[in-house]
Amino acid sequence: MIKLAIIGLGKWGQELVKSVNSKSKIVKFTSVISRNPEKIIKESKQLNVVAFKTFEEMLSEKKIDGFVLCTPHSSHEKQIKNLIKYKKAIFVEKPLALNSSSAKKIITICKKNKILLAVGQNRRFLETFSYLKKQIIQNKIGKITHIEGSFSGKSSFKSNQKSWRNKISETPLGGMTGKGIHITDLMINLNGTVKRVLARSKKVLKNSMLDDSTDIILEFKNGTMGYLSTILATTKYWELRVFGSKGWIKIFDEKSITQNIESKKIQQINLKYKNIEKKELEEFARCIKYRKKFPVDLNEVLENTKVFEACVKSKKLKSKFVKV
Repeated sequence: MIKLAIIGLGKWGQELVKSVNSKSKIVKFTSVISRNPEKIIKESKQLNVVAFKTFEEMLSEKKIDGFVLCTPHSSHEKQIKNLIKYKKAIFVEKPLALNSSSAKKIITICKKNKILLAVGQNRRFLETFSYLKKQIIQNKIGKITHIEGSFSGKSSFKSNQKSWRNKISETPLGGMTGKGIHITDLMINLNGTVKRVLARSKKVLKNSMLDDSTDIILEFKNGTMGYLSTILATTKYWELRVFGSKGWIKIFDEKSITQNIESKKIQQINLKYKNIEKKELEEFARCIKYRKKFPVDLNEVLENTKVFEACVKSKKLKSKFVKV
């Protein structure tokens, strides 16, 4: 059994622990690091993890194989640099960093110290996404001509106003850090690197510190086009569509597929949904055990960070195209 320690036991950190504890046969969380362990006594007991204030105290009492970071995006570089000395694998929730310089430093120091670094992009583990990618690899829809997606929902928009997720410094482009960056990750994995972007982001309702409506136009280096939207001020909506010279495929709500290939009858395909947080953490555990790389390629992680950085710049330039 691979044993993990989580750093950051907020709402999402608790979801990660719940996804595997008592449900997985190969990985579980045993510990949590908190600046104020006494404040999370109730949560740690419910999740069956032991709270510690320092890493030294925890490692003297617990066998730990890896760390999982579920902390503010801007803190990742400093935290990971501090974790390197413990020689444990590190899983960090997306985004790895808010700019490419910080992302490069994290990747470089982990490679230099031979530390397994995994970035949590859970939608890579969707059964529907695996199906879509296989169809593309087998050339079922032909050459990709356009790709678009949407990931919307209230999330941080409705959460506690004191949450770090509601700070513009951590969330500078509406729903992109929490949601949209999932879509750009999938796009990059399917269609390669991005040449330039144009981003629009604004407060439509004007009742939040954060932009509630954001959309982005992408031009890929292979010549194809892309588009995504992420709206905080609405109910959940998730969609990814890929258009090719032979047909198109759409994933809706992460669970169902609609496709039309070579002008045949439109097909509706339903695949069984499997907990993607459990799947990604079990894969992280297997990577630790068998000393292999995590399937979310770090070059793609860096590319995604560059895309996000360019989008933030585009907004500041009043929605002008910016090179990635």
